[in-house]
Amino acid sequence: MPILPQVALPFVRLLYQFWLDYDVSKQVLDDILGIDISIESRDKFGISSHKMARLHQVAVEHIKDPAMGIRLGQYIAKSGVSIADMLMKSETLATGIEVLITRSKVITESGYFELTDVDVDTMRLSFTQGEGIVFSSYQKDMIFSAIQHWFLSVFPDANQHLKYFFDANSVSGIEHEKLLGCSIGKADDTYIEISKCLLVRNNPYADKLLFNKNIIETDKIIAKRMQRLDLYIEVRAAIKRCLLQRSATQENVAQQLNLTIRNLQRRLKEVGITYQAILDDSREALALHLIKDLDIPLYEISFLVGFTEPSAFYKAFRRWTGKRPGDYRQDVMQQSDQSEVDGSAAV
Repeated sequence: MPILPQVALPFVRLLYQFWLDYDVSKQVLDDILGIDISIESRDKFGISSHKMARLHQVAVEHIKDPAMGIRLGQYIAKSGVSIADMLMKSETLATGIEVLITRSKVITESGYFELTDVDVDTMRLSFTQGEGIVFSSYQKDMIFSAIQHWFLSVFPDANQHLKYFFDANSVSGIEHEKLLGCSIGKADDTYIEISKCLLVRNNPYADKLLFNKNIIETDKIIAKRMQRLDLYIEVRAAIKRCLLQRSATQENVAQQLNLTIRNLQRRLKEVGITYQAILDDSREALALHLIKDLDIPLYEISFLVGFTEPSAFYKAFRRWTGKRPGDYRQDVMQQSDQSEVDGSAAV
């Protein structure tokens, strides 16, 4: 039962406001989120990546703009994201991109950046989503158009030294060149290629003190997240065992960890998370795992994840995935059948 990667709440709030500005239904967004995103909370680091994928999908379906990802990225670029300050205050873009590669999880745990050689003069910046993570071309347009905008903020002639490649399988790219103002190309993925001469050019806006301060603050956030994750993993493993034994009370979980309830609550409080938050995440992850086993009836999954009434499970599952359990399982079956067909065709 893998940990669900998350997207940091401050970043989610930016996207949420953008979508509201484009008249995406607040009720639909809130139903997917399952929380009041306007409330500051120490209990949650972020929103799971699969919920973010659903939010993006809903926004795309509503806005019907093939360049929406570009517009969203440019909106984000102007919104004071912490990672941008480090990129734009670094001595060179190469140094800033190194920060992006090593510390982007302060914003999202959905994947990772890579900077690789294309030839002697050019490097490619790409983003690879984690295993099992849905990350659409619109989402990649969002991150790379933001990065391109940050480059332009530092070097007004940056567009002469980079090329933006869009996913030709998903968008036509007609609006991309107009909005980005740089050379564009078709590819099977979204990424940017950057001249090495631009990467090593001295940044006229470099601020070593501010850059280092931002690094320290970011590292504190990441360290807190890692500390929280260590305890989160430990508690969730205990909850999973208790769920499968149909005894997921806080007392039983504490016993699994050789702790008193009071000590468990104290440790959770120290890292800013609650038992209920981990229990909810555990139920969600276990349900998504069990529902792929077609031999387990839905009513049994309901009990295994700790619901006494199937109706409560159905409501929760719809909140997690946007689908009823039966419909979700049907999609799993169809995907499995399609994989078998593709495999036979390959043979």
